[in-house]
Amino acid sequence: MSLKSCGFDPLGGSNPQEVKTMYDELKKLIKDAVKSQQDDCGCSFDIPEVELEHPKDARFGDLSTNIAMKIGKQQGKNPFTIAENLVGKMDSGQARMTQLGIKKVEAVKPGFINFYLSKDFFLSVIGDIAKQKEEYGKTDSGKNQTIVLDYSHPNIAKPIGVHHLITTLLGESIKRIYQFTGYKTITDNFLGDWGTQFGKTIYAYKNWGDRQEIETDPINELLKLYVRFHEEAEKDPDLEERAREEFRKLEEGDKENTELWNWMRDESLEELAEVYKRLDVSFDYYNGEAFYNDKTGEVISILDKKGILETGKEGAKIVDLEQDDLRTALIQKGDGATLYLTRDLAAIKYRTENFKPVKILYVVENAQGLHLAQAFKIAEKAGFQNGAELVHVKFGSMRFPEGKMSTRKGKVVFLWDVLEKAKDKAGKIIEEKNPELADKEKVAEMVGIGAVKYAILSHNRLTDIAFTWDKMLSLDGNSAPYIMYTYARAKSILRKSETKNTKFRIQKLETEEEDILRRLYQFSEVVEKAGAEYQPNNIATFIYELAQDFNTFYNKLPVLKADGDAKGFRLALVAAAAQVIKNGMQLLGIDMPEKM
Repeated sequence: MSLKSCGFDPLGGSNPQEVKTMYDELKKLIKDAVKSQQDDCGCSFDIPEVELEHPKDARFGDLSTNIAMKIGKQQGKNPFTIAENLVGKMDSGQARMTQLGIKKVEAVKPGFINFYLSKDFFLSVIGDIAKQKEEYGKTDSGKNQTIVLDYSHPNIAKPIGVHHLITTLLGESIKRIYQFTGYKTITDNFLGDWGTQFGKTIYAYKNWGDRQEIETDPINELLKLYVRFHEEAEKDPDLEERAREEFRKLEEGDKENTELWNWMRDESLEELAEVYKRLDVSFDYYNGEAFYNDKTGEVISILDKKGILETGKEGAKIVDLEQDDLRTALIQKGDGATLYLTRDLAAIKYRTENFKPVKILYVVENAQGLHLAQAFKIAEKAGFQNGAELVHVKFGSMRFPEGKMSTRKGKVVFLWDVLEKAKDKAGKIIEEKNPELADKEKVAEMVGIGAVKYAILSHNRLTDIAFTWDKMLSLDGNSAPYIMYTYARAKSILRKSETKNTKFRIQKLETEEEDILRRLYQFSEVVEKAGAEYQPNNIATFIYELAQDFNTFYNKLPVLKADGDAKGFRLALVAAAAQVIKNGMQLLGIDMPEKM
């Protein structure tokens, strides 16, 4: 639907780039008014940065600035008087404000300046969404810039547990957000595929394993062997040394152990691929610890040449970070073995040299804060960053009723089981509510997995998540199923509509219509902020509130039974709201069913 087909030819646009331009132009108008007032009074003061925000109450406008209050505090003068004077200055530029889509500006106590967007501006939103569809909200903020993302990083030879959900879903959503805002993204899944744990698994396989059983169910059987090793090691501590010996043989290229390790890794990647496919998560690289292991020698050599490396107890190689309040970092053990930190440094060096990113995002739990801070500081001292910003995208832990997850003790809730349970729960509800629904199994998969994803991504990432089945799989309230049902309702309305006439003229907008329009044009802003703060929950909140606005509108105003222009306009509004809901949920990695 074009703007002219709506019966309007507004001067202001709602295209994300145009909205950003409008904000920039409005800030310039405000700044020019401040300079003019400064000239009139002959006074000198620092002009504060102009900030615009969206008042929660529409009575106070669509955009607001507190610049008069900042100036008043600086000058010791009444901010309301300053605000009134600035409004008077801006009134002389009314033609420009009208062109930007602003119909009114006013000063209110104690010193805010409020701007009201015009009906034409709001209505242009509908035309832009109809034209751009799934592209609506996209920007080119990150054009010609690359972001590397490191997330998920499960261990091989073990089933992926539910505790990997946060890093996996959060990382995938942030990737989608950055792609939506114009960045090139590269995802590198830093697998836990090296270390003494593989010596334990290899030892257990050689002593208690049955190849035929393992080939039937590789990952679960390998986990059983890993758990058995720890049970036996409690009775015979010498097993720990035998496991270290098996790993040393692997490091030295022993043929048998290398073949076993490759087999375990291949089986793990095959199972991981199934889980990731179901979650609609993808990676460009699976460069795990093993990939970077042969690159640690160069890292150690560079640290030594730069005078960063010191010799510690028993010949260990360390970096003293006490002056940086980061303790002493162990780089290489006395026996020559490298550590996770060493391999992380090798990964930083490799990624910055080969991918040339502006940022590398590490989507890793809060508990790893010291480890990553040490890695980032050493990389900075060694010159490994090559201009890239290293960012720890922290997130809280997932707490379980059973206590801390432990693969050693076999206390793990498997991710696949969670997804299956979510699908089954959704399927039972669908069978109860809508037994005639076509593709019930497909919809149950969407709803169940969408519920799990939304339960994670609607949280502020810095807060802990208490894992409970009821909450994780909730189909009520602020949940994916509520939003999905809203979307399906909107699509049902559009299917039932018999009119093909999209032309309309609206003299007056109802409050419920305005509420939706006021939210729609802010979508790209919310996406940009979510990317800048690494907070997909901003998008989840926006979409949930849009769904609430839509349901209020639907329950209050007729659509299919509306008359004339009102019907055409409301159908266009329904289509626009449905499209933005879908676009937002796609950024969370959640597919939307057309029917429920």
